[in-house]
Amino acid sequence: MHVPHNVLRLVLQVGAQEETMETATIREVQHNLAAYVRKVEHGAEIQIRRRNQVVAFLVPAGKSHLQGRKVNWEDLREWRRKMWGGKPLPGKPLSEIVYESRGDR
Repeated sequence: MHVPHNVLRLVLQVGAQEETMETATIREVQHNLAAYVRKVEHGAEIQIRRRNQVVAFLVPAGKSHLQGRKVNWEDLREWRRKMWGGKPLPGKPLSEIVYESRGDR
């Protein structure tokens, strides 16, 4: 398989198994979309970057780069405590917003 010289490879450790995820810039994907789609059709996952920041993942249909990952709710609670300092979140509760949006149904 020919890989352009300017495509980086990122090595991820997944359990005892090592995977490589191809990385491409937006410009590379624009100019070579068919080639990247072929790779994805064969199971590859591609990180798409803009100015060295990941902005998207190109993955096979029906598959997410987050698939199989578990949410660490304690980390989320800790982040929320740091972000809001234990104060209630601003705005209305989601249940109230949903109730209002349904109107007289």
